[in-house]
Amino acid sequence: MKITVERNVADDMYGRTHPYIARVEITSATMNVGTVYQIPVFVEYSGLQKTFGVDVCGFRVTAKHPQQLIDPLYRLLHGLINASRLPNYVFIARRARAVFPVYTINNEVMAITQGGPYFKHVELAKVREYLTDYLHQIGVLGEKGLSDKLHVRGVSQSTLGLRRPIFYLKKRVAGQTDFWAPVFRAADGKTIYTYAVNQRREVPKAAGMEVMDLWELVAKALIGDGRLQNKFDLRPDRLFPTHWQEVHSHLHEERPLQINQIELPQYRDGLHWLAVEARPDEDRFGLFLGHSAEDLAQRVRSDFQRRGLLHHTG
Repeated sequence: MKITVERNVADDMYGRTHPYIARVEITSATMNVGTVYQIPVFVEYSGLQKTFGVDVCGFRVTAKHPQQLIDPLYRLLHGLINASRLPNYVFIARRARAVFPVYTINNEVMAITQGGPYFKHVELAKVREYLTDYLHQIGVLGEKGLSDKLHVRGVSQSTLGLRRPIFYLKKRVAGQTDFWAPVFRAADGKTIYTYAVNQRREVPKAAGMEVMDLWELVAKALIGDGRLQNKFDLRPDRLFPTHWQEVHSHLHEERPLQINQIELPQYRDGLHWLAVEARPDEDRFGLFLGHSAEDLAQRVRSDFQRRGLLHHTG
């Protein structure tokens, strides 16, 4: 691994707030030989004192001089390498200020704890569940071990910075293994992607329809791997408002879907029926999908019952 710190020649606000770039060239130690990461170096002031630093996979390294970042950054990156690779994700416990790297290894996902156990499963959702239970048991996660939760972030493959999911693909079906995968926008903004069935699944931006394109792609992969029986068991959830508005522009509005006293806007896109559930506390939107109005209504009803929103089928 070769690390150099160079002047940031970008003539913009980013160049002024990040005056240096830490250039990391992978020459050995990982499966990504030949990869080059460009990590922005920020500067902070405290009176007349300057501090330089980098944020890598959720961890921060600081120093009094830019060149003094090289050695601790080298040690951090070597410590993050597991199974010959850097993490694809991290889980963050905000109140505990703890970061847990997560690796995609063959057909499994693995989260590690410093000096403790690691947790593996084919589904990211199960790994988060196992890690959450463990952190509750040892009193790390949240006040009295119950009030905090783990947040997932992706790791940029160009800067090693953290990326917030733009939405999630998830499956919650009784008697079946859960599926839960965060979806990210690529650094160049031209594609969106997620990891499913031992592979990065990626589709180009398409004015909102990339949500449906990725849903179809991941559902097909999960069905082929025997981990999904019906593509409508998988659904996009927690879309940001701007992303939902892009999807909405392609839909034809139908009569609202009424489930007991709960009413959801209902749409068609030519092939599928959709219902959207607003989540005001998060300012996000969840989608339900079905092959017909009746199928969609049953799926919404089942999910609401699972979440305790209905006392009977109605």
